[in-house]
Parts: sequence; structure tokens; C-alpha cells
Amino acid sequence: MKRAFILVLDSFGIGYSRDADKYGDSGANTFGHIITSYHNNKNITYPLNILKIPNLLSLGLGKLIDSSLEKLLLSYSVNNVNIIGSYAYASEISSGKDTISGHWEIVGAPVLFNWDYFNNRVNSFPEKLLSDIYINCKINGSLGNCHSSGTEILDKYGEQHIKTGQPIFYTSKDSVFQVACHEEIFGLQKLNNISYIIRNILNDSIYKIGRVISRPFLGFKTSKFIRTHNRRDFSNFPESITVLEKLINEKQGEVIGIGKISDIYAGTGITKSIKSMGLENLFLETKKQITLAKDNTIVFTNFIDFDSCWGHRRDVFGYAKGLELFDQYLFDILKLIKKEDLLILTADHGCDPTWKGTDHTRENVPILIYQLGMPVKYLGHRKTFSDIGQTLAYYFNLSKMSYGVNMLQ
Repeated sequence: MKRAFILVLDSFGIGYSRDADKYGDSGANTFGHIITSYHNNKNITYPLNILKIPNLLSLGLGKLIDSSLEKLLLSYSVNNVNIIGSYAYASEISSGKDTISGHWEIVGAPVLFNWDYFNNRVNSFPEKLLSDIYINCKINGSLGNCHSSGTEILDKYGEQHIKTGQPIFYTSKDSVFQVACHEEIFGLQKLNNISYIIRNILNDSIYKIGRVISRPFLGFKTSKFIRTHNRRDFSNFPESITVLEKLINEKQGEVIGIGKISDIYAGTGITKSIKSMGLENLFLETKKQITLAKDNTIVFTNFIDFDSCWGHRRDVFGYAKGLELFDQYLFDILKLIKKEDLLILTADHGCDPTWKGTDHTRENVPILIYQLGMPVKYLGHRKTFSDIGQTLAYYFNLSKMSYGVNMLQ
């Protein structure tokens, strides 16, 4: 049987890319700075050079550190590790450093156009756009209209939202329009309806915006608000065909998207969507779907916590502990891999928890490939994430993708 399993560690960059200076990210290094921060913290009982990620190291992650950086930023002992997988690192050719751009490129549809952004820090959304939203959503106004992190915006406007019933609109350096509302008082369905309407308004406008994100939250007091797991992303459709669509069209295959995968592709190329959040729940669902997967099936999971819980919130040690927990669960996944199965671990961008601000960082990402009986080798620097999509096309005997190079030959 031909079955492929793709695990995306959302935001797990391994060093700034060659074009990072264009994004203000020269020097960013998600994995490297986690290592050095741990190593230099006297409160940690062991240095990061024995960070407990043996399964990731066995797939070749440790071998990529020197290869992906122009300068050696970290010391990490990778000796005496039994490498069982092939490994590479990849740069992004898409114009953005966001989730959609990275994921679309992974499946062979890089974003070669420029997204639009709401660049103004305050009064971010044009009056005409807001007016159209108010009319179509039948609301009398909004709060926010600025750049902000998700926690800051709730502290500033959460109580006012509860009093007025007006949704909170905000954005960031990404191509996003975000809507935050109280899950119970405002209502989850009403929040999602508004976000869906905004998505359609943007589709019909001059603005090419990647995502409209519903951000439900709970709580009643400033500093006590918490975002819930019922987030929804309303994305654009990929502008070129993906390997996911090819598998469905050419082999009548299945693509099972776990977590926010279906949202990222606006449902395109997904035959079954399973909503789940949290590392443990995502792994449990991934394990379940791997055991059920039939011939010509892709199981595709995004592990969002690395980005949303630790990267954006600049939680270095939370990120490191998340890696350790991921590694523990990964051991169970590796035991489920059968002959001919293909397991690929990668990331979609960086989000260095030590970097200035709270936004993504332009970084290279790892590509770790495991297949029983596969020769173990270093696959070098891949010039695009789309090498993953092209490799999947080759593996499933599909027609060639327009972008990328097969890594299995």
C-alpha cells in the first residue's frame, strides 16, 4: 500500500534563510535560540545538549544544524545517534512567511504573487471596507482596528466587547483579518458567520488577504481572558493545483486533514477534516487515522501549538518542553510505520521565541523522511518546500507537479 503521513511542526524554523534580511529576520533561529537559551539558563538542571528529543535526532534533525546556518550559533552533541531517516533543509520561495504560504508551498503550490497587508498600526482597516462589513454583517461597529497580538487585544478591548457586543477587529504583519468575540456571550456561530462574510467581502474586493481568522475567547475580566480551541481560519483557495488534489483526482485517493489543515487549504484537496487542538489530542487523532489509512491515502497534521502557544507568545521554555513532548509521541508514530509507508516531518516557517516582536520569522525548515528500508542519507539544501510535494507525486505515481524536485530518486 502507498500511504504518506505528513507532520508539520508549525513554526519550527532551524535558521534564518538567505533572504531573511528582506523581512528584518537576519539572525533569527527558532531551534538554535531555544538551544542557546536553555544552555545559558542556570535554573535548568541540564543543558540543552541533552534535550530529550532522541526520536527527532534519530531522523537526522541534529545533522541539519550546521548545514542550515551561515554561522554556527549553537553547540549540540549529535554524536552516537543512530540515524534511521534521510534529512534535508529547505528554503521558501513563496513571498510570505505565513502559514498559508508555507503550507501551500509544501504541497506544490508556492505563493509567487504578493499578498496584501493592512500595514497601518492603527486604523488598519479602510473605512470603505469596514462600512461594507457593517452593512453585510448587520452590526453597528467594531473595536480595535489595529495591529496587535492576540492576548494584548483581549486585555485592551475584551471588557468593552462584552458591554457593547461589538466584535474586535485586528491584524498583524501577516496577511490576515482577525475577529475576536466572546464564545458564549457573542456566540461561536455568530462569530464564524461574520468571519465567513468578511472572507467573501475580501474575495470580491481589491485586497488579496490570505486569511480571515475567527478568534473565540472566554472570561470576563482583563488579564483573565483565554482564547479557546474553537478557532477557525477562512482562507483563500490555492492558486495552482496541489499534490493533494492530484492524489484525489488521479488515484481516487483520500486526504485526511487533522487540526487546521482543511482551513489552510479552504477545504481544497481534503476528503476528510478532523478538528483537533493540543499536542496530545492531535497525536491521538493522527495515530488513529494512520491505523485506519488505506491505499493511496495522505494523513496530514498541523501541530499548531508550537506557533500559537509558544512561538508568538515568545515562550522559549514552553517551546522546548513542547519539543520534548512531541518527541515522546513521535515514538508511537514511528512504531506504526509499515513497509512502503512514507513519513515526512517538516515546518511551514519560523517563529523564533527570542526574536523581537511577536511575528513569524523567515527561516529554513527541516525535512525529515522516514521509510522502512530507505537508505539513510543527507538530501542537502532544497531550494523550495515544494520538493515535498514533488516527492509525494513521485511516491504515489502521480503526474509531475509544476514546482519542486523529487527527493527519493
